[in-house]
Amino acid sequence: MAKRNANGEGSIWQRKDGRWVGSAFVLTADGTYKRRDVYGKSWDDVHEKLTRLKADSQKGVPVVTSKLSLGEYLAYWLANVARIKVRPATYAAYDSLVRNYLAPGLGKKKLARLTARDIRTFLATTARTCQCCAQGKDKARPERKRRCCALGQCCKSYPSDRTVRFLLVLLRAALQHAVREDELPRNVAKNVELSMGTKREIEPLTVKEGRQFLVAARGNRLWAAYELAVRIGLRRGEVLGLRWKDVDLTDGTITIRQTLQRVGGELLIAAPKTQRSARRVALPAECVTALRARRAQQHGDRLAAGKKWKDNGSDLVFTTKNGTPIEPRNLNRSFTLLCDKAGVRRVRFHDLRHTCASLLHEQGADARMIMEVLGTARSA
Repeated sequence: MAKRNANGEGSIWQRKDGRWVGSAFVLTADGTYKRRDVYGKSWDDVHEKLTRLKADSQKGVPVVTSKLSLGEYLAYWLANVARIKVRPATYAAYDSLVRNYLAPGLGKKKLARLTARDIRTFLATTARTCQCCAQGKDKARPERKRRCCALGQCCKSYPSDRTVRFLLVLLRAALQHAVREDELPRNVAKNVELSMGTKREIEPLTVKEGRQFLVAARGNRLWAAYELAVRIGLRRGEVLGLRWKDVDLTDGTITIRQTLQRVGGELLIAAPKTQRSARRVALPAECVTALRARRAQQHGDRLAAGKKWKDNGSDLVFTTKNGTPIEPRNLNRSFTLLCDKAGVRRVRFHDLRHTCASLLHEQGADARMIMEVLGTARSA
């Protein structure tokens, strides 16, 4: 016998097999209101699910229906779940993977009929498919700049092992949400396992190379940025998002409160990567010296630019000669050129965090202290 809620809240009843069922009309992804059933082991369990569904519906957040294709569901998940939960840069990465890989490869599959075999086959096929060909990258270039796939000379631009693995991670996350919303009985992506594959070997600058690099950096406009990266392991976004009000040169500390990233063609200020990333760090004397030099340099830039100065109150430590934020890619380019000048191996800017960990270890810091300085659960 059904146990009815107040008008508009739906009905809850117990089936002959003992399972509880709830039913209500809610907003769906196509803009219409349809009856939706939820299931649970108790009346309270089902009532909680119905309450959540009705609350989302009243807020204009649609629920999915089992008739959706995987492509339609992923679009729903990106817009109503991922966009709210993850950082802008992470969302942009999710959107790119869905648009370039998942939607073309699995998008037409019905969500309710998707199998582990479908996913496994898709991942294996993707791993051996040239993405320049598949995504028409070379064809999109002006005709005079085409150099490979559009000319019938496949460049064999296969996705990395990391990309293929992340496609599976993304699918698992999206399908798990469908399970929580009672759209799927189980997450079939959890039944897919990939081989260990090959991991990129991290070969950061050694402590000796790090010191050699910093010697070459003296006099460079971004000298202080490199000091912060090597000596206290700041990430690229943390360096570029650092503000003067978060720097205390008297006490010799800085506080990481924000990062600067380019997302979707726009420079954005975002929160640090994780809760641990928001941290207060003591500055070595070398960093204090470099930051004092940077402050004087920026003051000179401001005077030289005059009315052309455009910091717009950002208070950023690292800016161009006109006061605008520094493009993350430009920092990468400067770093690569400086590696060549210093006579050290070319590595990623992010790899300087590993150099920092080695430097701190050499100076006697234990693992816990290194993790606190780097703002991570691992000393890397």
